[in-house]
Amino acid sequence: MSLEVLEAYKKAYREVVKEEARRSFIIHLVIYIVTNLALAAINLLYSSKTLWFIYPLFFWGIGVAMHYLFAVKFIDSFLERREALAEKRMK
Repeated sequence: MSLEVLEAYKKAYREVVKEEARRSFIIHLVIYIVTNLALAAINLLYSSKTLWFIYPLFFWGIGVAMHYLFAVKFIDSFLERREALAEKRMK
């Protein structure tokens, strides 16, 4: 396999992984928003004296933020490490 073909494959693979990571994050974010809106509505309609919906909103929000960091911000360094490991194992 020529070096050009390998580099083209690596580039295409990176783009596929990045696209999947972004799509996964967007799905997670939409579910987070919809679910927390529903929890807020239930809380405000049935027990408005105690605002408990802020707890899942906050803690799940931490999870969404971490998902964003790893799926969008740090994906390039993650892929570079995986490629380096794969190249090391090939030698």
